Amino acid sequence: MALEHWEQGETRAEILQLLRRNGQMAAAELSEALNIGAVGVRQHLARLDRDGLVHTAGVRRGVGRPSHLYALTAQAETLFPKHYDRMLLDALAFVEQQGGAPALDQLFAARRLQLFEQLAPRLAGKPRSAQVAELAAALTDQGYMCEFRQLADGSFELTEHNCPVDCVARDYPQACEHELKLYEEVLHAPVTREEVITQGATCCRYRIAAE
Repeated sequence: MALEHWEQGETRAEILQLLRRNGQMAAAELSEALNIGAVGVRQHLARLDRDGLVHTAGVRRGVGRPSHLYALTAQAETLFPKHYDRMLLDALAFVEQQGGAPALDQLFAARRLQLFEQLAPRLAGKPRSAQVAELAAALTDQGYMCEFRQLADGSFELTEHNCPVDCVARDYPQACEHELKLYEEVLHAPVTREEVITQGATCCRYRIAAE
């Protein structure tokens, strides 16, 4: 969720913004910048620390007591605007401009091979039900919000409630085709795509043949 839509308190959002601009800050510096008491700032920092958004990055030593320095965690960085999707689409457009459709297909095929090499050892030697479960878990780890169920005829239904590469798939349907091929390759089974998010469905749904 972007920071402008964050619902965890205006003061904590301001603390995150200050740390983003300044890198590391002591509680006293945050207190002065926000014009609130040091006790209040430390309470907010404790909450942000529990939420995994800030951490103690070091200690500043000088006159008086040492001061802990606070900084953002990698998790907090996700709250700030990123434009990776635009950069990725520009890169794909450049590949297409330079090498045409064959170059794009080669790129997606290389990615499919890379994913196959990651997934295949996790599925090797397992029965179909365990393979589908392992695939669903791996896809969920990648942001697909995946679940599966076995149907009455012995086949499996694999559902992806989120598409982390949606920005690519909408402009380059080759991404979806290579995804389908990947599932067939790692499962050693026919796979049919029944619904797809890029065509207006609320999920991507696949039917995997029974063992």
